[in-house]
Amino acid sequence: MRIARTTTIAFGAAAALLGTAGSVTATASDEPARQPGWQVPVYAGPGGSAPTVIEDTAATKAAPTVQFKVTYVGFSAPAKAAFQRAVNKWAAKLSSPVPITVRASWEPLGSNILGSAGPSYGWTMGGVIYIDAIANKKAGRDLDSAPDIVARFSSNFSNWHFGTGPAPRGKYDFESVVMHELGHGVGFLGAGRVNGNLGTVRFSGKNISYDRFTKLGSQASSPLLWKMPDNSVKLGNALRSNNVYFDSTKVRAANGGRAAKLYAPGAWRQGSSYSHLDESTYPQGNPNSLMTYAINDGETIRSQGKITMALLKSIGW
Repeated sequence: MRIARTTTIAFGAAAALLGTAGSVTATASDEPARQPGWQVPVYAGPGGSAPTVIEDTAATKAAPTVQFKVTYVGFSAPAKAAFQRAVNKWAAKLSSPVPITVRASWEPLGSNILGSAGPSYGWTMGGVIYIDAIANKKAGRDLDSAPDIVARFSSNFSNWHFGTGPAPRGKYDFESVVMHELGHGVGFLGAGRVNGNLGTVRFSGKNISYDRFTKLGSQASSPLLWKMPDNSVKLGNALRSNNVYFDSTKVRAANGGRAAKLYAPGAWRQGSSYSHLDESTYPQGNPNSLMTYAINDGETIRSQGKITMALLKSIGW
């Protein structure tokens, strides 16, 4: 079955890090050419805090409801084992008839970056962009042969923790970092960016499904960002207001009736701002801290958290 009026959005690899827009390929075929994936990083936090552990033991034992197929490049056996444990936790939380394909590589990354990941493509359906894995679920088949998630992990760090137990102080828990980056790969990301003082939550005029739920303010009546003028100072100020929230009925149900605060510091941080939960609201040790922009040494987070799962269900899962 083919998807009528489906447009492929191929995001440049530097888009999340450098603020460049992705390219759009409109084609009658559902098989676009491969293009580099759009990456969202997680940073090494400042550390110094006592080690903490957030674990979802039920997910460890639960049966998978989607299949992940991972191609490993340059991984050691301990790193591969930790990666697979993270995959198993995601496979028990998401549901799709279409396997999710992942290319995971071990390579040097930028300063202080633990890992980065994102989809190979986005697909426009009904005027909204859905990342690979969600689009495949909606279509009921694999729309493209490229990996649904492209993930990279830093070979620069010598203080990784690959074990099944909690990470001690001075070590970064690899399983937690993989859990975080797979979260971006399955859709925890938006199109928000600021160039100069001008803000947008669109790629080539379209929102990612995530962007349809972001607001300036935490109230039900707060204005949606995607309805603000595109490439405007007003939207640029909103994205740097420290007052951006993801608001949906599912998130409110999971968060005690409240919208979820996103990371939106006064100085725009490309790749960190907007596509993460707020670090101060969900600090180390909080059950919803997996998808904040940084992971500290000694911070073990092996649970997606209720807010993250509610957010993902809101955008198409």
